[in-house]
Amino acid sequence: MKNIIITGAGSGVGKAVATMLKDDNLILVGKAKESIEKVAQELNCKFFVCDVTEPKQIRELKQFVLKTFDKIDCLINCAGIWAKGELSQLGIDHFAQMNKLERVKKLIDTNIFGIIGMTSEFAPIMIEQNYGQIININSQSAVEVEEFCPVYNASKHGSYAYRKAVQRDLAKHNVKITDVCPGLIKTNFYINANDKLPDEIMSLGLEPEDVARTVKYIMDLPHEITIPSIEIRHIKNY
Repeated sequence: MKNIIITGAGSGVGKAVATMLKDDNLILVGKAKESIEKVAQELNCKFFVCDVTEPKQIRELKQFVLKTFDKIDCLINCAGIWAKGELSQLGIDHFAQMNKLERVKKLIDTNIFGIIGMTSEFAPIMIEQNYGQIININSQSAVEVEEFCPVYNASKHGSYAYRKAVQRDLAKHNVKITDVCPGLIKTNFYINANDKLPDEIMSLGLEPEDVARTVKYIMDLPHEITIPSIEIRHIKNY
């Protein structure tokens, strides 16, 4: 059994990943106590309430993990926030609300700092134990420039560049890191951003379990085999 930390595990892809890995030793991480506690109860595992945009809370999570696990096999970063809207659309209320500067900062803090903060705190532990794996649930927006969501693009490109910059250093210490870059996924990700997509678009999305199976596949590979990044999408979603 592996010791695994999963952020954003209260819903969506994070919950699907946790469910897929329920036979391992899990610590589920989320900022909403009610949802993360409910999933932890369903899966009979531990949880910790943490907002990955807050350095103090990440450090507190680290202490909890060190008290709970004697080693860390895998960190899976699933937390994320969505936004869309081109600059010329910011005069439209729907896009203006999603792109308020305060919300843009929260998005950047979640999608980039959340990855960097979690990796910065937990990778040194893996380096010291000379073993470990980090998997980031990224996005197709990390490998394409999608003009309708420039802020989201910037955040996902940023975390993708960070992974590329640290992967060689981590590999020297027997630590793997992978970006999983899905296309559209059938979750409440867009609804949570007050941006419900039309049913005909959502019908072309991946199921959260599709992403979870991809994560499991990556984890089941021999440790000497690493996948720096992998793209997945529904076959009709091009």
